[in-house]
Amino acid sequence: MSWFVGQEVGVLREAGVFKVCSVEKEHLVLEDEIGFTYRYLKQEVVARQQINIDKIAPKDLQAKIISGSKKVEVSKERNLPFIDLHSEELSIPSHLAAHDVFLAQINAFKNFCNGQAQRRNAKFIVIHGAGEGRLKQEIRQICNGKEGMSVHDAQWSNGAVGASRIELLLHQFKGF
Repeated sequence: MSWFVGQEVGVLREAGVFKVCSVEKEHLVLEDEIGFTYRYLKQEVVARQQINIDKIAPKDLQAKIISGSKKVEVSKERNLPFIDLHSEELSIPSHLAAHDVFLAQINAFKNFCNGQAQRRNAKFIVIHGAGEGRLKQEIRQICNGKEGMSVHDAQWSNGAVGASRIELLLHQFKGF
């Protein structure tokens, strides 16, 4: 990989966007979003690639056809609009670094929330996958820190909590 000054990069096991300040033999000097500089081995750094998320269409549960899918809908909330944030559902290229996939998923979530607020939908479902993964944690943190939003567990597949029900107080929610 050829690195250049000013290039936006990510660092493995680190959050945030960095810019290359200087290129050394085996290291890169990077500046974070706040202005602090760090020195990382080149193999710890990944180049960032922009993803056009405007072409990622949110899915409406009523239009979803589940044929051959392993997902079994067991929710009484199945008439609510939803978005599935799994990378294959969002058509995110598989060659991207995990951090870039994560950022695309978060951006798709925020855009979906904005769209639901514009349509005056106060409740919707976000499928993030079961477990205690980073995506689920980040979505909960975003919702809990945003005025006019609340988040609740939603059972979506075989009793696992792989989804969250988001509720908006439309008069308070300002969008992202």
